[in-house]
Amino acid sequence: MGHRSAIVVSLVVLGSAARAEPPSYPLVTDSGGGDGPSFVRQVVPAAATATSGLAKTRTIYLNRHGATLSPGTNDSQTQRSTIVSRVSEVPAWNVSTADWASTVTCMQGIWSRFDVVVTDVDPGATPHIEALFGGSPADVGLSSNIGGVSPFTSDCSVIEHSIVFAFTDNLPKRPRVICEVMSQEIAHSYGLDHELLAADPMSYLSYSGEREFQDQAVACGETKERPCGIAGTTCRPSQNSVQLLLARVGAAHRDNQPPSVAITSPAEATTVSAGFMISATATDNVAVASVAFYVDGDLLATRTQAPFQLATSPALERGAHTIVVEATDADGNATTEQRDITVGTAGGDAATATQASPSPLGCSTTGQPPFAMTAIVVAALGLRRRRNPR
Repeated sequence: MGHRSAIVVSLVVLGSAARAEPPSYPLVTDSGGGDGPSFVRQVVPAAATATSGLAKTRTIYLNRHGATLSPGTNDSQTQRSTIVSRVSEVPAWNVSTADWASTVTCMQGIWSRFDVVVTDVDPGATPHIEALFGGSPADVGLSSNIGGVSPFTSDCSVIEHSIVFAFTDNLPKRPRVICEVMSQEIAHSYGLDHELLAADPMSYLSYSGEREFQDQAVACGETKERPCGIAGTTCRPSQNSVQLLLARVGAAHRDNQPPSVAITSPAEATTVSAGFMISATATDNVAVASVAFYVDGDLLATRTQAPFQLATSPALERGAHTIVVEATDADGNATTEQRDITVGTAGGDAATATQASPSPLGCSTTGQPPFAMTAIVVAALGLRRRRNPR
């Protein structure tokens, strides 16, 4: 981590399928040697599925109490980890109350600009990354020179429910150093690689100050520039830690909850006449900024306040069409709903309209004269007979 006395290693695990007998994946040494840290990562196949966009796991649990881990898919709620190859016991970190308080304060400070909850209280069923402080790499079957471990995917995507490690037996007994080590490991599970910017916790370069995530695009690497990724794969040409974390977990005090939207008319798979009305409702935890109306992918109009309605063109051609309504809030979160409908033929609509409405003369829809017309005809015939007696 830049402190020459700190031995920090990121173990990169690609893939998370639980197996009865987890395979042994090779370790790759990126650089290191001398009295500095060794930079080792473990390469395993990429996960079949990956999270894109905002992570669902935005609670970070700082655990100094130890844990019993089993091999399997990363899941902090069931204490399963791709890093361990056997049931492993990580002991509690025997740290003073003051040093633990300093560590927690540091962690909350480093992550303060992002939409995450950093807590040392077990969040239980809430999705979370578990940051384990304590023990040594031997406790989980790793070589003795490792200081920090996190899973990492070949496409640099988010690993939900991850468990990451800072082996305090191998780290300086300074809360700030341990805090920076753990912040790097957590960020690995959000898809951040090592980078060549000393002031950033993702760097191994020497630095005498307090590291913070930096809003600057820089090259990835440990001591030499390389593409961001692992084992020859590339997920991005460079890395901006702040912008990448904003994309993965959002900004503090930012509204990350998308609005809800529902099309109330027309209904799905119905036949309508050209010029039909689209009606929708939209709600948000803060406020709906706009509602946009699309037909067959073309934006027709945007409404910024209720009622969210739009009359379509009377010239819309007959046949199948797709309508989409998209609600967006002030922070750019958006939700869409789709309907597939059919615009009926003009002739069919006209015929239906003619049959449904009586003529001005009172003709019935069956073609039979109504009672009133029959009475008039009969009366007229009777009058003619009276005027022309036989």
